Amino acid sequence: MSNIVLPESFPTLPNAVQKMQEIFANSQIDNKTLIDLLQDDPLLCANILKIVNSPHYGLIKKISSISHAVMLLGATIIRGIVMAAMLKKSFTLNLLPYNISIEEFDNICALRVRFLNSLPKDVELDMQMLSSAAFLMEAGKIITSNLILQNNYNNQFSELLQTLCIDEAEKLIIGMDSYQVAGVLFHKWSFDDGFTQLVSNISTPQSKGQKLLHVISTLISVKGILSDETINNALSLATVYELDINILKDAITAILNEK
Repeated sequence: MSNIVLPESFPTLPNAVQKMQEIFANSQIDNKTLIDLLQDDPLLCANILKIVNSPHYGLIKKISSISHAVMLLGATIIRGIVMAAMLKKSFTLNLLPYNISIEEFDNICALRVRFLNSLPKDVELDMQMLSSAAFLMEAGKIITSNLILQNNYNNQFSELLQTLCIDEAEKLIIGMDSYQVAGVLFHKWSFDDGFTQLVSNISTPQSKGQKLLHVISTLISVKGILSDETINNALSLATVYELDINILKDAITAILNEK
C-alpha cells in the first residue's frame, strides 16, 4: 500500500449550495423551495442549464429556465447536477489514470441515470436517491486521479489495472476505493448519512440499492460503456445478487437502441 493519504479538508461550498444541502439534510425539499434558492445565484443557474441541455441527457426540447429544469427532472436530480458542477469547480479535472476524458466521464454519469430511470419502479428502493447516487458515485475518481498524478503513481496504477479490477487497484494505491473516497467527500459536504453510506459501499454491496448500483457501475464504466464485456460482467453480477435479469436485459436493449 502506498503512503498517499486523502487531504484533511476539501473546498467549501458556495452559500447557495450550502443552504441547499442544509434543506435536503433537514427535510424532503420541495421543488419551489429549490427553485427560489437557485434563482438567487444566476451563475449557478446558467451552469445547471448548460448541463441539462447537453447531449448526455437526450432531451428533445431545450430547457430555458431553472423552474422548467426542476419540474422536469425533479429536485434530487437537480441537486446531483449542482453538486457535480461544484465538484468540477473544486478539483483539477484530469482523469488520465483512468484513460478517459472529462466528456466521457460526464457521459458515463448521465447514461447511468438514464439507465436507472428506464427501469420499472421498485417500491423497495428510493429511486430518487439512487438516481442522484448514480450521477455522483464516480466523484471519488476525480479526487483519486489527482492524488495518483500528484504523487507520480500513474505508471504503477496503470500496471495494476492490467491484472486487477479498478476498485482493487485503487485500494492498493490510495488505501480505499474511489467510492469510499466519494463517501468521505459527501460527508464533508453535508450529504445525509443514508446517501453517503449508499455510495461508500458500492464495491462491497449489502443492500438491494447498492447491488443495483454496483451492477450499473459495471455495465457503464470507465473500462467500457455497454460493451459485450461489461454487459456480460454486469449480468453475471446481477445473477449473483438475485436481481431480475430480464428487466436489466430489456433496459440494456432500450438504451442501446437509443444510441
